[in-house]
Amino acid sequence: MWVDQTLQEGLRRSSSRENLIRVLQLLESLPVRVIDSKVTDWEKCDLPRINTSLKKRIRGRINGTVEEVELAYKLGFEKIIVDCQPQLGQGIVSQVCSALFAAQMRQMNIGICIENASQFSIDEIAFLWRDIPIDRIETLAYGDKDSLLDPLKTSQIMILLKQKIPVPLEFHGHNAYGLATANSLAAYQVGVKHIATAVAGLGLNGHAALEELMMARKRLLGEGMMDTSQLALICSQILSMLELTVPKAKAIIGQDIFSHESGIHVDGVVKNPLLYEAFSPEEVGLVRRLVVGKHSGTASIHAKFRNWNIHLSQEEGNTLLKQVRKLAVEQKKQVDDLVLFDLYQSIKSSVPQRNSSCSS
Repeated sequence: MWVDQTLQEGLRRSSSRENLIRVLQLLESLPVRVIDSKVTDWEKCDLPRINTSLKKRIRGRINGTVEEVELAYKLGFEKIIVDCQPQLGQGIVSQVCSALFAAQMRQMNIGICIENASQFSIDEIAFLWRDIPIDRIETLAYGDKDSLLDPLKTSQIMILLKQKIPVPLEFHGHNAYGLATANSLAAYQVGVKHIATAVAGLGLNGHAALEELMMARKRLLGEGMMDTSQLALICSQILSMLELTVPKAKAIIGQDIFSHESGIHVDGVVKNPLLYEAFSPEEVGLVRRLVVGKHSGTASIHAKFRNWNIHLSQEEGNTLLKQVRKLAVEQKKQVDDLVLFDLYQSIKSSVPQRNSSCSS
C-alpha cells in the first residue's frame, strides 16, 4: 500500500550505515510494502547487498541508464523503478527505453516514474506510454514533482488515467503547498493502491506523511484496524536515526498537539476530550499534557494539580495564577511543572508565617 521514501532521505543525507540499517528495521514495524532507494546512493553508503528477505520490499531507483540497471543487478535489487522527466511534446527518450530492455533481460520487476507527470494532459501521458516496452512493467508512478495538483484534480486525473494505462497506477505527491497528504488520499479513494509516503513528510520536495495517511485511513475512511499505539515512538526513533527530531506541532506525532493551555480550552478538554482532540493521544502512543502559561485560567491550575492528587483552595489557585502569568510573560514561555510546584510550595510555606504574625 505505502511506498516509503524515508530511507532514501537518509541515503541523501549520507546517514551512517548503522543508522540506515536501523531505519530499515524500524520500517518493518510500519505498514510499508515497498521501500525506495537510489541505487547509486545505496552503493555510496556502503549498504550490504540486497538479501532474500529484502528483495520483495526494496526497490532501486535509477535514472534510466543501462549502467545503473547493471549496478542494481550487481547489488541484488530484484525490483527497480526508472525515473524520467519527459519534455512537453516529446516521447520517452531512447536512453530510458534501452534501460528498460536491459532490465527486462535481467528478469527484473520494473516500475516507471514520470516525475513531472502533472505537467502533462491525460492524452499526453497515454502517448508517452506508447513508447515503452511493457514486458515486466508492474506500475506507472504518476509524480507531481512541482506540486501542481489539488485533491479534486487528482481524483479526476487518476480516474481517467486508470482507463488509459495498462498497468496499475502509483501516486507520488509532493508538498510545496501542503497538499501532498490530501492529494494522496484523493488518489487512494479512487482506487490507486500504491502511494508514496515518508515519515513526517520528509524529502527535498516533501512527501505525504505516512502517519497522516495511516490515521486518515483509520479514522476518516474507517478502514484498517492496525495497531497505532506505537506510531509516535517509531516515527520519532526513525527521525532520530536520521539526526532529526519530531517538530512539536507535527500533526499526529508531535508532542504539543495534545498540549492544552488556555483556561476555557483546558476546562473543555477535562470535561470532554473530544471537544478538542480528534482521537485520544494514547491511540498513537502520546499523552495529554495540561500546560500553564500566560493564557491559563484557574481551571488550568486546578486541573494540573488534580493530576498530582493535590486539591487547591480557591485562594491558592488565584494566587498561583497571578504568579504563573507574571512569570510566563517575563520568561516569554510556558511555566514548566517543576517551577509550578516550587511556586505552590512557596505559597504553602508562607501561610504559617502570616498566621504567626497575626497571632502576635
